[in-house]
Amino acid sequence: MNSNPEILFLHVPKFSSFYKPLDEFMNITYMPMGVFAMADLLTREKKSVQIVHLGIEWILDHDFSIVEFIRSKSNIKVVYMPLFWHYQSYDVINVASKIKAAFPDIFIILGGFTSSYFAEEIVAEFSFIDGVIKGYAEKPIIDLTRVITGGAGAVGSAGKSGGSVSSGLPVVQNLVLSNGTKLRSMAVPGGDCSSGRYRAMPAAYEDYVTGEKMFNSLRFSALPLLKNFGYYVKLFSFPLAYSKNLSMADNIKYNNMGLKMFPVEVGRGCVTSCTWCAGCAPNQKKMNFTTGVMWRDPEKVADTIEESLAFGYKTFAVCYDVDPEKQSYYLDLFEVIKRRKLKCGLYFECYSLPAPGFIEKFSETFDLAESVVAISPECGNEEVRRRNKGFYFSNADLFNSIESLEKHNIRTDIFFTMGIPFENIKTLYDTKKMIIAIDSKFKNIGRMMSWGVQIEPGSPIFENPALYGAVTDRKTFMDFYRIHSGKSSDTYSALGYSIENYFLDNELYTPEEFSEKIMKIKCADFCFLHDNCALYNLAWKGRLTCAARALKFRLKGRGPEKYKNMPRPEFK
Repeated sequence: MNSNPEILFLHVPKFSSFYKPLDEFMNITYMPMGVFAMADLLTREKKSVQIVHLGIEWILDHDFSIVEFIRSKSNIKVVYMPLFWHYQSYDVINVASKIKAAFPDIFIILGGFTSSYFAEEIVAEFSFIDGVIKGYAEKPIIDLTRVITGGAGAVGSAGKSGGSVSSGLPVVQNLVLSNGTKLRSMAVPGGDCSSGRYRAMPAAYEDYVTGEKMFNSLRFSALPLLKNFGYYVKLFSFPLAYSKNLSMADNIKYNNMGLKMFPVEVGRGCVTSCTWCAGCAPNQKKMNFTTGVMWRDPEKVADTIEESLAFGYKTFAVCYDVDPEKQSYYLDLFEVIKRRKLKCGLYFECYSLPAPGFIEKFSETFDLAESVVAISPECGNEEVRRRNKGFYFSNADLFNSIESLEKHNIRTDIFFTMGIPFENIKTLYDTKKMIIAIDSKFKNIGRMMSWGVQIEPGSPIFENPALYGAVTDRKTFMDFYRIHSGKSSDTYSALGYSIENYFLDNELYTPEEFSEKIMKIKCADFCFLHDNCALYNLAWKGRLTCAARALKFRLKGRGPEKYKNMPRPEFK
């Protein structure tokens, strides 16, 4: 880690939300996996780089100010800020505005899923954002950093990465610039949004897509580049919430699965679409200019695991099962891990069901005390599942998979959602029946959870809500920005859409009304809260646990009334 960096990567969680059993909480505690890789790329370019996680800094010092931190440095020329999850929308923009107001000569560049999706709108609305790298960023961030730091400029033929145009300025691919930024006199943006929407520049530009060689060269475990990275290892696991009115020790006790868990990148892309998912195949093409799936070399994944074990991690999270027909990739990876004698656990989230041979190899490869296989049937009704999930499986197949996992002593998490397209109040209770059946039949279940899913930019339901019988109050970046600037759009309670006739009463409720009705049903019949967040309760006991937690917060002078009547907290 460099103490006086030229380049600052700044992760900004959503700083304030409220949920009764958590009280006020901070969300999006994990950084996007690519932050470590991008930062490491620039160190290989001989640039001085540091990563700061504003959440960690606030936990360690509630008076921490990013402005004063930057002021204490003399060398920072650019701040790269990931805006990956839409929950971050307000806080990222708010922090960026404070930095730019104090340091107008420092460039501020965003990247990640949400900023990529709304790149043109963001640079048009917020003049203090110099630009957005849209889509994959490996080559663009190298070229842009060279321009900003005065290093070797990008060279090459016109229309190619690092090419030049008649102005003689270097081209930075995938870059969308604001009209007022000084960068316009230093580089040609690899994308023109002068007409109000992004388009490639004819004859002078082509989109950058990460190639296999670059992908396999990336180092996703460069943790020492992160300020106070030991706390990142210690504090953050699944779930991704940190209760601001609990101590560090109590957060580890109540809001952490007990697994020191590091998300490891194994691939990119998707081959299908689920109605709620922004990572679907059509949106990958729209945002990342690519189709299909690219897998990382298993040896390189094992390198990441080996290096991260040395930093104190014990379990690695893989939430990437985008092509169940190719779970053979994981069998190859497991063989590499065994051959290299890497003692670790794995949290593996299946989008479909484990393929033949997967469960056996999983049980032979990993420390099962530190491991989980998660399955997401989403709902108990097979027809609803068929119409929402890209990878369909029957209830019988699901139960057979859980049984096989239990026979191999593998802890299993089961995830459900509620309020989704093509579901109604009657078919929702097929999910309740399935929860009870799984609870009565199996003993290897760790968590069994039911959540609503907030609408995501680029998901099928966002792109075409009418096709799914839905209405939404979110169509633009400014909609997400405004909603997350308030105090009523927490991760767990606000869906951002409504499904027509969901309650079989011929009504179409507002998104806010719909969310309230769904959450009342969740609390009454689907609550799973347990004081050990690696486990679950059935609804009646979950409600008691929730009430007990809420009472503890009230006795400390906290609770919903306190939160409702105070200004929306912000990072300094």
